[in-house]
Amino acid sequence: MKIFSPLICDSMRQLYVLLPALWSLINSSHSLFDDYHPSMTDAPVPIITVYQQMGDREHVIVLCSFGRRFIESSFQLSVDYEQNYTLKNPACIAHEMCVFNITVRPPVSLTCIHEIITFGNDSYLLSETYVLEHHDGVSSFYIGFFSFIVVGLIIMTAAVIVTNIRSNAQDSNNDYVDV
Repeated sequence: MKIFSPLICDSMRQLYVLLPALWSLINSSHSLFDDYHPSMTDAPVPIITVYQQMGDREHVIVLCSFGRRFIESSFQLSVDYEQNYTLKNPACIAHEMCVFNITVRPPVSLTCIHEIITFGNDSYLLSETYVLEHHDGVSSFYIGFFSFIVVGLIIMTAAVIVTNIRSNAQDSNNDYVDV
């Protein structure tokens, strides 16, 4: 007499195979269940990094690193500029780093915001505020580069002049006669 049907036996075998994997997942330090009860002490302060093009200073890429994502959380970028606004739902890499691609005119201040919702309460972690300032004129990189080129040209011109003077001085000492 068969007590278990083949279907039940196959299901039990699959459960026995999956049980150690599930147990290690539950007991790991990066368990999925840690995210259900977030606290402000577990969340690191966001870090902001801003990339700005040399030629087009209005085009800015902002990278916000949040360190850890909770299930009940959202990532935002606060832009304080002619009109203050907040960008939500960014493109995120590995659920911890988000990229915002914005176009603004300096001066503008940017702040990464990590909103954490715990038991109906909203908590906010803010990065340092990054301020983009308006720079008139040519960038210091271009000034340094062209100064280097000008100094190099002056040194090369001086070397040519000194070489010509020395060769003329040697010609006058060695009285050459044309025959």
